[in-house]
Order: sequence, then structure tokens, then C-alpha cells
Amino acid sequence: MRLALWTAVRGLRARAGALALTVLAVALATATALTVPLISRQVERGAQDAAQVFDLLIAAPGSATQALTSSLFYLDTPTGNISETLYEELRDSPGTRRAVPIGLGDNYAGLPIVGTNAAFFDQRIKPKDPPYFRVARGRIFTAEHQIVAGARAAREGSLTLGSTFRGSHGLESRDGEETGAADHHNELYTVVGILAPTGGPVDRALLTPIETVWETHGQDTPDQRQVTAVLYAADQLAGVYVTAQRINAGREAMAVFPGQVFAQGRDVLAQGQAAYAGLSLLVLGIAALTVWLGVHSASVERQQTVALLRALGAGRSSVFGLVLGETLITVTLGVTLGLVLALLLSGVGGTLLGERLGFTLAPPQLTWALAVRALALIPLGLLAALAPAIAAARLSPLRHL
Repeated sequence: MRLALWTAVRGLRARAGALALTVLAVALATATALTVPLISRQVERGAQDAAQVFDLLIAAPGSATQALTSSLFYLDTPTGNISETLYEELRDSPGTRRAVPIGLGDNYAGLPIVGTNAAFFDQRIKPKDPPYFRVARGRIFTAEHQIVAGARAAREGSLTLGSTFRGSHGLESRDGEETGAADHHNELYTVVGILAPTGGPVDRALLTPIETVWETHGQDTPDQRQVTAVLYAADQLAGVYVTAQRINAGREAMAVFPGQVFAQGRDVLAQGQAAYAGLSLLVLGIAALTVWLGVHSASVERQQTVALLRALGAGRSSVFGLVLGETLITVTLGVTLGLVLALLLSGVGGTLLGERLGFTLAPPQLTWALAVRALALIPLGLLAALAPAIAAARLSPLRHL
């Protein structure tokens, strides 16, 4: 057996070019089968992490997904506005732990200016946990037109403590267009604090008192004032459901459970992943066929080696093991390289996608279910090599010596 293994290694070294092509084919098939599922899991985990500090999102009626992507991730146009009166009712309702207003409508250099209040900085994953958002430098705003910048917003906007700027109308900047004076607000914003990075969408936000948004947009009286959404948390889980039912029974607003929205998105994503899994199996099958072609093409070159081994006393089982050993080494190298390649691609892809989405994605996490999908190539490869191995074991040494 040791002789067969040594011969297999020597044979692969002699066919280094063909070996490299086969290993590359197996590696690419493995990476193809794993990269998209790995990135999908990163996005799912990152989105859930960003919504874990509150129980309920209350926004104007419309698409629940749009409400979440606009008011939580700052990636979409809000579904509308709700009145300040409704926000105050939620804030003052018995059983309310926290009701945080969100006001959108302006930006600076493409970074969203988000109106809120001091309760925003008291959000916690669990009641006894420290605040989720921590000021790394400076302080929390105490007056209108003061800004607490997210870590990424400070970096991308070249903002430091004491920096001033003017906001622009709209939720994003107009690339390639001159921004006229009419597009700017006259009031200067001043940076008084910079948050520690969280990896969430707030990293690219510019937080200011909600009163700034009202004053900037001419909402001077209580009946004019509006908020884009409210991030709501209750003392008890039952209070969350009672509030959601009460809000959804009316017409002014809707209550959105982030977990339900993510579950719906996961269901849609699962359908796409099921189709992708079928495609992955096809790719893995093609890789197995490539292995078979490699083994079959090498069988002609291997005939003299096999005949010599048989003449030296090697049995049919040793020759059979020689062919399977070469295949096992080839496929294992390809799968290993493919796993590394998939992790690298999903890591880079997750970083780029996170930059696009505005929140940091967790490193790719290879689960057993995904690993088994890749490791299935090893028995497939051995199965593809079974026929050439049997043929080699039956070869007569007298024909090639």
C-alpha cells in the first residue's frame, strides 16, 4: 500500500500540468457552490444585528420592507410621515420602555442627516446591557443643529469635533450635478460628538435633535410637526404586541416587526438559494466529470507503470488503490483550495456589499451543511475514478513489458 501511495505521488508530480487543471476545476466548482450562500448568510446576520436594539418599528402605512430599509438602514425613500402627536402618545403610554423618533429628509455629501433625541443613545440590546451606541469623542447633542456623527460618516465626510457644514435637501447627494444654493439649508451644523463604530447603519449617519429637522423644514407648530418613524421598545413582550395591534387597527401608521420582515426576506432568499443549490449540484457534477476525464486520460500513461508494479509483485488491490489514491489526492487538494477560495471571495464580497449597504457584515461562517456540500465532491470523484481503477486492476502486465 505504501508503494502504491508513493507511486501515486510520483505519478501526479509527473503530470503536474494536468493535475493543476483538475485541481483548479474542482476548486472553482467548490467555490461556486459555496460563495453565494456564505454571502447570503452574512447579509442576513448583519441585517438582524442592526435591528436588535428595538422591538417594533412604527411608520407611515405602506411597504413594511421599505419602512425598514429607509428608517433603519437609510437605503430607501420613507413610506411617509406620522404626526408628532402619535409619537408622544407612544412615548407616554404605560409600559413603554423607550420610544425614539426618527426624522429623515436631508443629507450631507450623501450621508443621511437623522433627526432623533437623546433616548436614541440609551438603546440597549438587553435592559441591563450598556448602551449600544457609545460616544467615542465629544458628547451627545444638547441643542439644535448639533451633530453626533457615526464613525464611518466622520471618516467619509472628513468631520472632526468642531467641524461645520450645511445640509442639502433630499436623502442623497446628486452625483455629477452642481448643487445650487436653493438645494442647501442656510443653517450650519456643528459636530459635537463622534460615535464608536458599531458595524451597523448608524455608522454612516449624522444624528441631530429632531427639533432641528422640524425647524429646518418649517414645521413650527405642534400640528405641523411630523416624524418619519418611531423605534419602539416595551417593558414586557405582551406590551409590544398590544401596541402593534393598536397601531395596525388605525389608519395613520403601521407597526412592523423587524423579525417578521427578515423572515419573509429569508423565505424569498431560500427559494433563490434552492435554485442555486440545484445549479451548484450541476457544477459539482461537471467537476466530477472533469475528474473522470483526468483519470481516464492518465490511464494510458499509467499502463506501463501499472505493468511494472504488477511485475514487481503488486497485487490487483494495490493497483486499484493506486488509481483511487491519485484521485483522492487530486480531489482533496481541489476541495481544500475551493474552501479557501470561497471564504476569501465571500469575505471580499461581504466587505464590498457591506460598504454598499451601509453596515458591516460579519465574517463568513462555514457551516457543516455548506461544508458537506463541498465535501460531497470527494466521494463523487472516487466514484468517477472507479471504472478506470477497475480497468487498471485487470490490466495484464505482459501486454506492456
